[in-house]
Amino acid sequence: MKAASRQKLDQRAFLEQVHECRDNGYLLSSKKIGSGAFSKVYLAYATQERMRHNCKLASDLRGKRHTMVAIKIVSTAEAPAEFCKFLPREISSLNATYKHLNVVQLYETFANSRRTYLVLELAARGNLLEHINAMSAHHRCPGLEEEEARRLLWQLVSAVAHCHNLGIVHRDLKCENILLDDRGCLKLSDFGFANWSGLKNSLLSTFCGSVAYTAPEILMSKKYNGKQADLWSLGVILYAMVTGKLPFKECQPHRMLYLMRRGPTFRPGLSPECQDLIRGLLQLHPRARLGLQQVATHHWMLPAAHALFCTTLCAIPGVAGLPGWVAGRLLRAPPDPPTAICCRKNREAPAPNITGQCGAQRGL
Repeated sequence: MKAASRQKLDQRAFLEQVHECRDNGYLLSSKKIGSGAFSKVYLAYATQERMRHNCKLASDLRGKRHTMVAIKIVSTAEAPAEFCKFLPREISSLNATYKHLNVVQLYETFANSRRTYLVLELAARGNLLEHINAMSAHHRCPGLEEEEARRLLWQLVSAVAHCHNLGIVHRDLKCENILLDDRGCLKLSDFGFANWSGLKNSLLSTFCGSVAYTAPEILMSKKYNGKQADLWSLGVILYAMVTGKLPFKECQPHRMLYLMRRGPTFRPGLSPECQDLIRGLLQLHPRARLGLQQVATHHWMLPAAHALFCTTLCAIPGVAGLPGWVAGRLLRAPPDPPTAICCRKNREAPAPNITGQCGAQRGL
């Protein structure tokens, strides 16, 4: 198909989408904020009429003081059946995780014979990968400061724990699927590969996700525990945050496995506690990996936990409440004075200034 003809078809399809969104109470803009093989995400605005009829939408946007949303448009008529089967899982997972501060909110869906529309919470600051690369470009040291990485990891652990407690495994945890809102709060998104794993020891077999974040047992085509696979991905994400690069980056699975067996290497200046946490997550044997409780109560994570604990468990923007098992650990073992985080009058948590020599800057 010629480029001009393709462009005409795209324009026609977009106009149809504008009309379909308007009929359902949304004003679709031409600003595209994301795309996939059979989907596109646009910035849109909820009308006052729509907000009057959707309590979930109205209550959330009232707190944000704007009417902006993100609308994901899935071309179900063009997508293969294998792709479309994941859409109901994504919708049901987002509905189940509604109200968690660190999971992107699904306000509603509407559909016709050609397309399905998902009206989602807008995360205006883009994804974590973009944030890491932007910070690496501006700083002498690649990646994020450990204090910021700690804050973001706490929020991510909170979101993943919420999903796992509901029996949902994400299976596609990566920096591109972690969004940041206008306050810098983390939002877990893209549940297209999510699976309901009700039984504690149930095993999955579908290969999904991105190779760079995929657990070794999946690369070896073994049946796997979805929760343990998510833990591996958490380790890759933490490594990416604090180093500005991926720990294992190869196109071929056998080369990836070779690098995984050797283990990650770290830049000079990265704290031993952070290295220990990453190694604990990037264990080749799934059962040897740290669990979410062990991650949240790890020595490197305690400053973030203490910040939340001393601000009455919920005052830090974008962080869900402190789980009981973390509170118990904090009461038993207060942090060392040099690394303790005290509460400011504005109820936000300062973090220690971590400095050190850094290696050459490398983007993800």
